Amino acid sequence: MLRVIQGGKRQISTGDSVHDAVTAYLNDRFTSRDSAMARLDRWSQQRIAVENQAKLALVLEDENPTEHCYQNLIREIDSEAETGIYLATPAANAAQLRRLAGEAGVSGRLYQQLPKIAPILFADELQHSNENLDLVWVSIEARYDRANLDAEVSELILMHLLEQEDTAADMTDALRAMLYTFHEDLARRRCELPRLLNDRATRHLVTMISQLAERSGDYGMRIAEISKRAGTA
Repeated sequence: MLRVIQGGKRQISTGDSVHDAVTAYLNDRFTSRDSAMARLDRWSQQRIAVENQAKLALVLEDENPTEHCYQNLIREIDSEAETGIYLATPAANAAQLRRLAGEAGVSGRLYQQLPKIAPILFADELQHSNENLDLVWVSIEARYDRANLDAEVSELILMHLLEQEDTAADMTDALRAMLYTFHEDLARRRCELPRLLNDRATRHLVTMISQLAERSGDYGMRIAEISKRAGTA
C-alpha cells in the first residue's frame, strides 16, 4: 500500500465521467434525507461543492493523478477518523463504520467514554456548549460528516482513475482500518483509558502512520491550493 501509485487514466473521457460522478454524489449528499449535509445552508453546500470540484481539477492536472488523489485520501481519512472513532458502533448507519467496529483496535464503544474524553480532546467544544455533551456530540458528527464527504469524493475519483474499481475500495478500507485504530489508540492513551493494543502493536502502528504522513506531504499547503483554485481562500 505504501508504494507510489503510478499512471492512471488520463483520457478526457475520464475527466468528463468523474466530473459527472462527483457532481451526482454531491447532489445526493446535499439532498438525501438521511444526510447531515442536507441541513447545511445553500451557501455552505455551494462552497463544499466548488472546493471538491477544484480538488478534482488539481488531481487531473497532476503528472501522476492517482498518487495525488491517494495523498488527498490519506489526510481526509485521517481527519474523518479523529471523530469517526466515536461513531464506529455496531449500530452505525454507514456500512463502513459497522465494518470498522469489528477491527481489533476499534472498540465500537468509545462513545461511552465521552464524559472522560470531552474535557481533554474536545475542550473548546465543551466550553462553548456550556458543558453540554449533547452539543459536543453534534459538533463531532458535523466534523465527521464533512471529512467523510471529502474522503468519499477522493475515493470516487480514485475509482475512475484506476483500471479496477475494487482496488480503490480496498485501499480506502485499508486506510480506514489503520487510521481508525491509530486514533482510538491515541485517544485512549491521552485520556488514560484501558488500551486495546499492547506497546509493540502501538509502536508498529505509529511507524506505519508516520510513513503515511510522510507520503501525504503538507496537506495544509494542498488545502490552500484547493481553496485558491476554488476562490474560497
